Amino acid sequence: MHTRVVIADDHLPVLASVGAAVAATGAAVVARARSPDELFAALHELPCDLLVCDYAMPVDAQVDGIEMVHRIRSRWPELPVIMLTTMSNGVILRALLESGVRGLIDKAAPSLELHAAIRAVEQGDTVVSPSFTEAMAGDAAHLDEPVLRREIARMFERGRSNDEIAAMLRVPVSCVERHVLAPTPEGDEDTSKAEPQRAPREPHR
Repeated sequence: MHTRVVIADDHLPVLASVGAAVAATGAAVVARARSPDELFAALHELPCDLLVCDYAMPVDAQVDGIEMVHRIRSRWPELPVIMLTTMSNGVILRALLESGVRGLIDKAAPSLELHAAIRAVEQGDTVVSPSFTEAMAGDAAHLDEPVLRREIARMFERGRSNDEIAAMLRVPVSCVERHVLAPTPEGDEDTSKAEPQRAPREPHR
């Protein structure tokens, strides 16, 4: 039986590229979503063995980023998730892994990297792009990156308390308090095209 995969991204070219990578593994794409709302609807309605999902999909969304991930993990805790992103914030990347995400893959990487990640996650492995591994190893140095400020600001605007934000991001409350009122500068996020590395195998959560 083919692995049934739901893919989600708010950009059509990325959806097409991800769909091609999934098909190349022999798996079957059973649904495509362009927002968290569409994604949740698909997961409710269709049997699914694997989710390949963009980290943040702001199109008509009431939730995105880390909150979207926590909602996925709380409703479908056994579903393997591969998260696609361009961020390099070690704090958030580590929080995603600790929430149960099974793959963290750079969106800018070649499609072969995603292909390899799908194969590895199907076998029960956890896969992280090397650039993300480096970011997590030095996550203390990434506390002031713009992506962390933006994530805190989004969660605060949606009514999350400082304590809730700190718990979800695995950062001190003082860090959240410092960023809540801080301006969010515009900036490009780091990208990398390195090959993925397998992390030690862990049981499904």
